[in-house]
Amino acid sequence: MTVSRRNLLRVGLAVAGAGLTTTACGGSSGSGKTTLRFAWWGSEERAKLTQKVVDLFVSKNPAIEVKTTYAAYDPYFQKLATEMSGGNAPDVLQMGDRYLREYAERNTLLDLTEHLGGKVRTADLEKKLFPAGNIGDKTYGLPMGQTTHVLQYDAKRWQEAGATLPADGWTWDDLREAAAKVSAKFGPKVSGLSDPFGIEDWFGDWLRQQGKDLYTADGKLGYTDQDIVRWWQLGLTFREANAITPPAVTSNTTLTPFPRKESTAEFSPDSTVGMTSFETYGGEFALSAFPTAGTGIGQVTQPPMMLSVAQRTKNRDAALSFADFFVNDPEAGAILGMSRGLPANLKIREALAATLTDEWKMVADYEAKVTPKLLPAPPPPPKGAGVVKTQFQRIYDDVMNAKATPEQAAPRLMSEIQQALGL
Repeated sequence: MTVSRRNLLRVGLAVAGAGLTTTACGGSSGSGKTTLRFAWWGSEERAKLTQKVVDLFVSKNPAIEVKTTYAAYDPYFQKLATEMSGGNAPDVLQMGDRYLREYAERNTLLDLTEHLGGKVRTADLEKKLFPAGNIGDKTYGLPMGQTTHVLQYDAKRWQEAGATLPADGWTWDDLREAAAKVSAKFGPKVSGLSDPFGIEDWFGDWLRQQGKDLYTADGKLGYTDQDIVRWWQLGLTFREANAITPPAVTSNTTLTPFPRKESTAEFSPDSTVGMTSFETYGGEFALSAFPTAGTGIGQVTQPPMMLSVAQRTKNRDAALSFADFFVNDPEAGAILGMSRGLPANLKIREALAATLTDEWKMVADYEAKVTPKLLPAPPPPPKGAGVVKTQFQRIYDDVMNAKATPEQAAPRLMSEIQQALGL
């Protein structure tokens, strides 16, 4: 049976046992079974697949009961903060990179290091994903999948405009020239490229192409205000060439410009390609690695989320067994499919690849091509990094709308960054 987005992401909600308990981590049920609580964020579609894996685990481990809950991203972390501070955290929980350092440094997550290779098998997991869950020499998060960034583009329109298609080693100048040709051919309603210069993630790729990063291994800022100036100056050269979407189009948050067909190319996480673009284009678009500004593409091997165990769990062995099952069991991997990106387990990934169709096959083929070029995942960012990401976009809006020059806006952003990070 093939696996496509239709049977991965459009299944109905049928989640059992979604209520939260009011007891502390773990415990025993009235039947004498060990009780675990497992919480994650995501859509109803992901919840269906996740619950199937939970049910499979329970069927293979009848002495363990697993109670589950899920929510959207922001409500999930709001609830988790309350539970953590009250000593009522789930035993096993989905963790995001922008929160891992904060919770680990508050001693609320279990250091998994001594259990890796034992209770939690790691031999088949992609090693380049692990730094995202590490602080120093300790591991607090297991990768639940793999994603990276991608340029998705309408190859047919690029060819009609006489634009050179992306190729290994292409540059930002090449991208600007190609996007300008597309804008000239199909404008003003269609631009060559969705404006990427207000997105901190793409700035991070550009930095890594030059040997820098958003943050250092110890959670410090990895760039200066002059780097921001250079990035936004590059953006101005794209705007002057009429290569990127105008401010009114870029600011429309209903949907990004590419799936609206208001641009012919757009940077995105590859895990979102099937959520939007395939609905508009079908198979009539292509995927490419980023252009380069130095050595390499600057893209990282990124877990979209991680699996952590609460420090205060009363059932450590059961929690570790569940974590191991979730990332390593072949049947679980077949159920989850691409719902959290490519499986982190390479053997499961290989088995799944033969079943994929449509956009997920596109993404898997793209990842297989670029994986050798991907850098390891960066370490967890510091507390306040989420605010930095928001402020990056907000202050760029002034540059985008010609209300400030890069030289004027960058020091303002740096001041906001220092305040958010407590520097």
